Amino acid sequence: MTDWRAERDRALLTLEREKRPALRAEAADQLYHLALESPARAPDFTDVLTRLLTDAQPEVRRSGVGLAAVVLPPEELSGTLISRLRDDEWLVRLEATGRLADLARPELRGALASMLEDPMPEVRFEAARGIAALKHPAGLDILVEALDADLLRFRALGALGELEDPRALPAVKRLFRRWLLPAFDKTQAAGVLAQLGDPEGVTYLLQRSRKKWSQDRALAVELCGAVKAPGALERLKEILEDAKDECRGAAARGLGRLGDARALPWLLALLDERGAVEDFRLDAADALWRLGLPEGRERVRASIPTFTSPEARTELEELLLEET
Repeated sequence: MTDWRAERDRALLTLEREKRPALRAEAADQLYHLALESPARAPDFTDVLTRLLTDAQPEVRRSGVGLAAVVLPPEELSGTLISRLRDDEWLVRLEATGRLADLARPELRGALASMLEDPMPEVRFEAARGIAALKHPAGLDILVEALDADLLRFRALGALGELEDPRALPAVKRLFRRWLLPAFDKTQAAGVLAQLGDPEGVTYLLQRSRKKWSQDRALAVELCGAVKAPGALERLKEILEDAKDECRGAAARGLGRLGDARALPWLLALLDERGAVEDFRLDAADALWRLGLPEGRERVRASIPTFTSPEARTELEELLLEET
C-alpha cells in the first residue's frame, strides 16, 4: 500500500528545493489530490495549506486554493477564498471565484458580484454562474456571451437553466438551431429551452431519448425528468424497466429529479435487482433519496450491505448524510 505521508513529504521537498516551475506545480497538484482522496487527512495538511497559499508561483497558489476547499471547515473556507479574489495572478482569482461559486451561499453574492468586473472573461464567467445558482440575474449577459465560447458553452447553459430567466430564451433558441452544434451542447440547450417553457426543447429531449446510438442520450433521458417534460414519467419508466437499456441509471436519476411519488415502486425494484449493474442500483438509491419518501429512504439504508464494492457503500453512506 502506498504511504501517502511519504508522498506528501516528497512533494513538499520538491517545492522547497526544485527550481523548475513545471515540477513545482506538479508537486503542488499532487498535494491537493492526496488530501482530496480522503477527508480524514485534512489535519495533516494544515501546514501544507499555508505553504501553498504563500508561494511565489501562481500555479502553486492555485493548488493551494483548491486544497483550502478540501481541508478547511465551512466557517473558515469562505473567508480564505475571498482573500484570494484580489490575487495579482488571474489563475488564482479564477480558482477562488470558482470555488466560491460552488459553495452557492447567499451571503457570498456580494463577493461574487465584485468579480463580474474582473479583467479576465474566465473569471467573470465563474462569478456569473455562481450568482445564477443563487437565482440572481446580475451575470446574465456574461452567461449569454459565454454561449459563443466552445469551452464554456455547456456550463453556461447549465447556469442559465438554474437561473431560469426568460430573457435568455432568444439566445438559447438561436444556439439550439445553430448548424453543426455538438450533440451534448444541443441537448443541454434543449433542456434550457424546456425549462424556459419552450415546447421545442421538450420535443427534442423526448425524441433524443429514443436514439439509442447517440452518446448524449443519457443526458437527454435525465433532463426529461429534470425539466418535468410532459410524458416523462412514462418514458422514463419504459427505459428503467428495460434490462438491456444502457440508460437505466439515467432514467432512475431522471425519475428522482422529476419528483413523482408514483416512481417509488419502480425505483425500489431496480435497487433490489441484484443482477443489475451496480451503478444503476446506485442511481436508483440516489433517486429514492431525492424523492424523500420514508419507505424509499429506509430501503436505501437497508440496501448498503448488498453492494459489493467499498466505493459504492461509501457513496451510499455519504448520501445518507445529505439534507432532505
